[in-house]
Amino acid sequence: MAEQEIRPGLTWRSILALIFSLFLVQPVMIYYYLISAQWFPLQAWIVILLWSEIAQFLGSPLSKQELFILLSFQWMASYYAQLFSMGGPYDLVKNAYMAYSPEAQALGISQYVPSWWVPPQSELIRLTMERTFLYLDPVWLIPLGIAVLALIFNMVADISMGYFTYSLYVKVEKLQFPAARAAAETVLTLAERDPLHMRILMLSILFGALYDLFVSFLPYLLGPYLASGGAAIYTVLLPIAQTFDMTPVIAHFLPGFGFAFTLNLMTSPAGYISGFILPIDICLAQFLGAFSYYCIGTHLITRFNLWPAESPYDISWPLAILVQRSQLYFYTSLTIGMALAATFLPMLIRPKSFIRAFSSLAKAKGAEGEGPPLYLLLAAFLGACTGGMLLVYFLTGFPLWILAIFMIGGSFFASFMGASAAGVTTTGFNVPMLPQLMIYLTGWQDKRIWFAPTNIYAGGPGIAQAFMQADILKARKSEYIKTYILIFFVGVLVTILFVSYLWTLSPIPSGAYPATMVYWPVDAMNWARWQVWMWSGYLFRKELLIGGFAIGSVIYLITDLIFHKPYFLVAFISGAYGSWFGYTMQLPYTLAQLIGSIIGNVVVARVISRRTKIPYGVFAYRFFMGTTIGWGLMESIRALLVLVSRAMWLLPY
Repeated sequence: MAEQEIRPGLTWRSILALIFSLFLVQPVMIYYYLISAQWFPLQAWIVILLWSEIAQFLGSPLSKQELFILLSFQWMASYYAQLFSMGGPYDLVKNAYMAYSPEAQALGISQYVPSWWVPPQSELIRLTMERTFLYLDPVWLIPLGIAVLALIFNMVADISMGYFTYSLYVKVEKLQFPAARAAAETVLTLAERDPLHMRILMLSILFGALYDLFVSFLPYLLGPYLASGGAAIYTVLLPIAQTFDMTPVIAHFLPGFGFAFTLNLMTSPAGYISGFILPIDICLAQFLGAFSYYCIGTHLITRFNLWPAESPYDISWPLAILVQRSQLYFYTSLTIGMALAATFLPMLIRPKSFIRAFSSLAKAKGAEGEGPPLYLLLAAFLGACTGGMLLVYFLTGFPLWILAIFMIGGSFFASFMGASAAGVTTTGFNVPMLPQLMIYLTGWQDKRIWFAPTNIYAGGPGIAQAFMQADILKARKSEYIKTYILIFFVGVLVTILFVSYLWTLSPIPSGAYPATMVYWPVDAMNWARWQVWMWSGYLFRKELLIGGFAIGSVIYLITDLIFHKPYFLVAFISGAYGSWFGYTMQLPYTLAQLIGSIIGNVVVARVISRRTKIPYGVFAYRFFMGTTIGWGLMESIRALLVLVSRAMWLLPY
């Protein structure tokens, strides 16, 4: 990439847009989550579309580098808002509620909660009575300081791992990262305004908006009428957005065999439309993963009567229960073992790829596009890991040598696995519960360790994808890092201040924030149960860990050495236990992606090649993002109506 082709992206216009996002969009996201328990649709794309069109109207269009900076805000704002206020690990208000909830007290969890995780219960009662600005009270100083310090270590380690995974999976392995590439291609279209590309994007946005209008927006507006007898309209509008669970029906002749399908075209990041940007073999691998787990696997578990005594199989179980129970008792351990095989076998069989990736970083001298020299990256990564280890050690006394193995080695493992999954799928994959597995295997008895920030730094894949987008949009990676640091500090500050302000208006949880009253008691019960299950080792079964590694090794060796499909196992695991899927979604939405991929790559690609000169990839990326944006626009309007109706309910008349 020639230096003269690169233009500044972090300008006064993009900074102004970031300020608008941080002080308006991010608070809206937080408040909407507190009243609905849902993410606010579109988020950063609202800012991108708004700023792009305003600048175009004023005759000074934003450059693709400036739009890249706004695109970077997309996941950063969501990530840090979620961490501190939307049920994330540093959502201190929710943690305080769960720590002293009746469920936690009944299961004996509350007595082990350390004061550095959340303040003592007596102090929380005092804060509720005083109605002060929450996080400015001294009792929050230590929990908040530990959370921010842990996040700083996390940020430094993630940036370092971002360069490593970018060098390996973007530069050497040349993976496509379909979701990130689609977003970058859309930004490129908005910046360059190519008439043909804009036509595809705008028509796709229109299609997504119209589809949402009929399957989501109108049913929401007509909800009271539908509930009072508008059955005909309900029947016409909603079936095309539903998921149909056939599991209880099939159970009469195949007990434990789960199956469901969806007619919803637009579920993101996994659905029919998302299949257009994925190759058929990857979608097939994802579907086979889900099918093997929740059709064949759960049927065999049921047939051989392997369900534990406290959870006997019942023929009425829907797919949601079948998936939840099978993951709890069997598949968590099995998946960890398979993920270990998917990470370490490529290093053993194809070590030259890893050597080339590190060699390219070792030869770097700070030039744009290559990043800092290898020794600086390693120093930053090891320094961040050391800081995180010392923090945990001072809080709990946990052995440093064990922390070093898991926080350093585990971060490499999780980052490589996550990057390879994101490189071939739209959902990615995070290895489940590595820190918890570490704690259980050591047999450490001090319960404080379960509350400590024993982080596995797995944010590198997200940064690697952003670096790939920078290559596409000819932007500076150094400006992305500056934006990342800016969003980190300002975003965390805005979140803390806004949550504190909401607390002064009404306690959290309270009726002013309905989602906290409806969902937090359920979350508290689940959290308390999971603590007991993890402390007792209920989730971790050594025989399944070893078996998973053996099965994963066999699958990888066959698919790589014989069929030359090295990423089959990664896609297989992502479909079976994908981090973006809910309990019920692995099977119906991997099936939807497979069907969408076949339609796109076979039917649509053939039609396009015969009638136009547009490459299928150009169409597919813009069609996927356009429909996603169109759907999100309508969902954003619906979310705003929810916010307005809630605000009117709170008015003093």
